[in-house]
Amino acid sequence: MKSFKELVQAAKKRGRRTCVVVCADDEAVLEGIRLAHDEGFVSPVLVGEAAEIRKLAAGIGFDLKQAEIHNETDVPRALEKAISIVKERGDFLMKGMLSSSAFLRGVLNKEWGLRTGKILSHVAAFEIPGYHKLLFMSDGGMNPRLDLRTRIDIINNAVENLRKIGIERPKIGLVAASETVSPDMPETVDAAEIVKMNRTGQIDNCTIDGPFGFDVAVSKKAADIKKIESAIAGDVDFVLMPNISAANIWAKGLIYFASTKAAGMVAGAQRPIIMLSRADDPQTKLHSIALGVMISI
Repeated sequence: MKSFKELVQAAKKRGRRTCVVVCADDEAVLEGIRLAHDEGFVSPVLVGEAAEIRKLAAGIGFDLKQAEIHNETDVPRALEKAISIVKERGDFLMKGMLSSSAFLRGVLNKEWGLRTGKILSHVAAFEIPGYHKLLFMSDGGMNPRLDLRTRIDIINNAVENLRKIGIERPKIGLVAASETVSPDMPETVDAAEIVKMNRTGQIDNCTIDGPFGFDVAVSKKAADIKKIESAIAGDVDFVLMPNISAANIWAKGLIYFASTKAAGMVAGAQRPIIMLSRADDPQTKLHSIALGVMISI
């Protein structure tokens, strides 16, 4: 897909999916839900302070006749209620006006959460001026320490979900500060091992290469200048960043300084999870909801 416009159009073709929002009493969240509802691909279930939800919805012209509302003013109970609904009859879960740490405590609750046995990983999507298609990236929001096993699990999460949106064999670039494998940079050592595993079929349904400098991952010209031979250089669908700080800073730099549009979700749970910053604007929320719709099949 080349743009979020294409993603939204593809989501519309899937028809309405049930999006369960926890602590939905937030104007930007409701505006994102309203946009998705008006586009025709979401049936909203809103859990939170009902009076505040109705007040905020009225302020943005959101007709709640087609929404299901559950009044719950206590955040932990609202979270448990939302998760029970999404497990019973919902397609994906969305975080509203509560902290990420509180939200994840509920998602990972051993008794009533959305655990599957897999690790959870954050998958971001970017429409970047100058790049020829949507670019996906992990992990800027979930896993602070990456070892070989965690990197492989993150890749498997990404491949599973990218295939659901139509990228049958994702091209995955393992990004580092250098293309040289060095024990001083564990991400390069892990990259070499992961590429070997991909080529021997231990990690399948994708093409992996690296370690790459970011320039090589997104520019065939850079690869040619550096004399790096790779079938996917300059055309990657997904980049695995070396650590959470690099991923998070890079993503925010793109958004704030390079006019990049973004979306994000959490993979590896029983249902797709839309977990965005409370500072994200309604368009980012709309794009993320469309991503949730595409993956919830």
